[in-house]
Amino acid sequence: MDTSIIVLTWEDHERTTACVQSMPSNAEIIVVDNGSRPEVSDALRAMCAATEARYIRSEENLGYSKGMNLGVRHSTRSNVILANNDVVAMDGAVTMLVDALRDPKIGAAFPSVRNSDGSEGTDAGRFLSVRVGLGHATGLGVLFERLRINTTPDKADWLSGPFVAIRRETLDAIGGVDESAFFYSEDLRLCWAVRQLGLDLAFVREAVIVHENDTTSKRVWSREEISRRQTREFIRASRVQGGRRGKVATTAYAAGTVVRAAVARTSVRKAIAQGAIEGLRTP
Repeated sequence: MDTSIIVLTWEDHERTTACVQSMPSNAEIIVVDNGSRPEVSDALRAMCAATEARYIRSEENLGYSKGMNLGVRHSTRSNVILANNDVVAMDGAVTMLVDALRDPKIGAAFPSVRNSDGSEGTDAGRFLSVRVGLGHATGLGVLFERLRINTTPDKADWLSGPFVAIRRETLDAIGGVDESAFFYSEDLRLCWAVRQLGLDLAFVREAVIVHENDTTSKRVWSREEISRRQTREFIRASRVQGGRRGKVATTAYAAGTVVRAAVARTSVRKAIAQGAIEGLRTP
């Protein structure tokens, strides 16, 4: 199989092992250890030796983008899959995603995501436009589907990326995984970059993965902190991508989060509003 699978991990031997064991044996599997403690690193090294995966270690936690790019630099095959370590691929999923890349119009292929309890876990949405930003600010998005960020995969500008397949030439053309953020919104940035090349995204419904969402983040951050960081990076990415209109759209969206926080007054809503404001201010 002409495919390299980059599995990024931090402080997690058990889930990483399950992830690697679910991958095709004829793929090139590269495990990037993002600065785990020595005892975890030793367990990961042993697992890689047993499964014939390649072990790459960073002495510090580089974050998602830099960690993935480190793994890509050590890979050798024509197709690349960027995989979270808390993913398990169902039979045939990798092959179906790689097959989708045979179409030259397709820049990246995404699977159907299931949560660990079997529920639907695929996230998909629109790029933040002025219309969608105003829909969020005014609450009209509740009434009109076309004014919402989230949508169905067949209508989406971007899809969530715990497991994404991309041709190496395409990844090289977009400059690798965007390293603007330590964590979050990498999938949004990747989808934007791929579409800027004039390429489409493929949602391969039959290719199924199981994803235990945010396991790494939940070990170190509260729900509020995760919400703040997710919103900040979403606003940052959307502001840059949209140019002048992006500034208008993100300002409108941020205003909507502030209003919701004032009405609901929950800790999570307040964290989202704080993240949105930070996203407007952070370079």
